[in-house]
Amino acid sequence: ALYPVQSHVNRKSSYPDYTTVLNLEGIEFPVTLKQITKFELLNDISINVFTERRKRGGKKDGDNVIVPLRLTKEKKEKHVNLLYLQESRRDDENVIAHFTWIKDLSRLIGSQLSKNTGKKYLCDRCLHYFYTSEKLSLHIVDCTTTNDCAVILPNENDKWLSFRDHNKKERLLFVVYADLECILEKKKRINDENISRFTYQHHKVFSVGYYIRCVYDETASMY
Repeated sequence: ALYPVQSHVNRKSSYPDYTTVLNLEGIEFPVTLKQITKFELLNDISINVFTERRKRGGKKDGDNVIVPLRLTKEKKEKHVNLLYLQESRRDDENVIAHFTWIKDLSRLIGSQLSKNTGKKYLCDRCLHYFYTSEKLSLHIVDCTTTNDCAVILPNENDKWLSFRDHNKKERLLFVVYADLECILEKKKRINDENISRFTYQHHKVFSVGYYIRCVYDETASMY
């Protein structure tokens, strides 16, 4: 990822020894997710980590999707996307985890985002995709300050939102219902060729009504 080569990419001898190019002071092996922030600071690098999760309603391995597991706070010139894979030992319940480099994130998850096989310019923070690099560049400006997770839109097989945690509901003593009545007040038109939009109506409130409903004592309810 940091030192790409043109040939023999599978050979260890094609790359410099990691101890000579990386600062590993205080880093314990095997490296865990909690140590990535420290590794970033030591080496002036940014790292996003993705993992494989079974999507809601999925019952088999083919229903898995790639989702962000850990996002860097600041994307730097040296940036790497990693895939975090877990497996269980056969002889005990300990979990073995591996990090592997994602060479092309768009190729890895393109099919889970769209059936379109054309090239996609993918945001490696929220997993939104675009068909031009210009649109992606405009998106990244806002995404880095607002998004901390991937947005997964519903599909035909998973399009209904339902509430399941009924045991966590709490009954409230009072509920207030309010309503406003307005009239449309016309505004004076602005005759200016340089102004394409203007306010021509204003909602003016002339009455308000509310109803207080007491759940446990109907006599306490009132308009």
